[in-house]
Amino acid sequence: MSEEIKEKVEEVSESSISKSKAKRQARAAEVKAAKVKKNFDAILGWVIGILLAVAVIGIIAAGMYQHFTTTVSDSNYSAGLTDEGFVKDADLSSVTDLGLVGMEIPFSEVEFSDETVESQINSDLQQHGFYSDDATATVKDGSAINLDYSGSIDGVQFDGGTAENQVLTIGSGQFIDNFEEQLIGSHPGDNVTVTVTFPDPYENNPDLAGKEAVFECKVNSIWTLPELDDEYVKTNHSDIADNVADFKAYIKDQGYKSNLDTYISNYVTENASASKIPSSYRNHLKQLLKYSDEQSFEQYKTYMTYYGYSDAASMSFSDYTQKSSSEYEKDLKERAVKQASMDLTYESIFKSAGLSIDDEDYKMILEYYGGEEQALSTYGQSYVNQTAIKYAVIKYIRENAKVVEGATE
Repeated sequence: MSEEIKEKVEEVSESSISKSKAKRQARAAEVKAAKVKKNFDAILGWVIGILLAVAVIGIIAAGMYQHFTTTVSDSNYSAGLTDEGFVKDADLSSVTDLGLVGMEIPFSEVEFSDETVESQINSDLQQHGFYSDDATATVKDGSAINLDYSGSIDGVQFDGGTAENQVLTIGSGQFIDNFEEQLIGSHPGDNVTVTVTFPDPYENNPDLAGKEAVFECKVNSIWTLPELDDEYVKTNHSDIADNVADFKAYIKDQGYKSNLDTYISNYVTENASASKIPSSYRNHLKQLLKYSDEQSFEQYKTYMTYYGYSDAASMSFSDYTQKSSSEYEKDLKERAVKQASMDLTYESIFKSAGLSIDDEDYKMILEYYGGEEQALSTYGQSYVNQTAIKYAVIKYIRENAKVVEGATE
């Protein structure tokens, strides 16, 4: 074999060996890469598994946190109170002294004016009013009357133009323009012809738009108020007065006391503070406040649905409160703390002043809550007693207050 041929053979052989070696090395590299990938995939799967586990745990923890931090409503008004109506485990030394006993109250804030007295008397007379067919009574602007009417156009009656025993307040604009005014000056028993023109357009009945109509009306009766005299007072208010002068004096005195009580109650609401509030009582108040909110929410939905708001049925509680869950919980806590501070303030004064619950005041509170059976079944004895404690304190502060002219600093 020539040297040239030998060299060629060696080159081919070396080339073959080199290619074979390269293939073995490439295969080894592939195997190694596959192992690396497999290990990497295992590690990645392990990491992802850990992350998913952490995420699931986080979701569960968040759910548990929300569950345990979301207030559940409770309607047990007497929870957290002793039988006597005091807050359990209360530390009254933490209650801020507001200087309520002997406090000065601006007269302008609690005055019960003569005009207000007359307004209340008029409301009372309205409650005892009646429809009178006295022919000497006269229909005036503002009178409420009972009437029959029958309407026609060109002598032909039209649908919806006839009715009996309809109540109409003159000047209310309840009927079409110039109808009510034509009844002024008439009396019960009178027949009155009323001529009007329907507006154009007239959405209630487009067929009547712009047409002249004639209504034959009969005035049946006029709403009449009884005369305020001694006989009226004796008949309707013998438990408080037997003449007009004493009746007015009673209304003025009660109105004045009510204004004082409102002023005192508002002052306590705005300023009460206690640094130590039993957590159990605060949480109870949160539950009670949420129960009250939920009741108001249901009543609101019922009211809105009744008046045709179809979206009310699907309204959520957060839509109603205009707060997120966390915002609502924060607001609930703040209100509970404020309420607890008020309760402890009343309790502190009740005990320090050595007050007791007056039997007549207690009966009044029972009546306010619908009678003894209703009061105790709905609110419980402890809550009723707590309410009586608050009223006793307000009454005590009112009796010792100094009402002064002008505003105080």
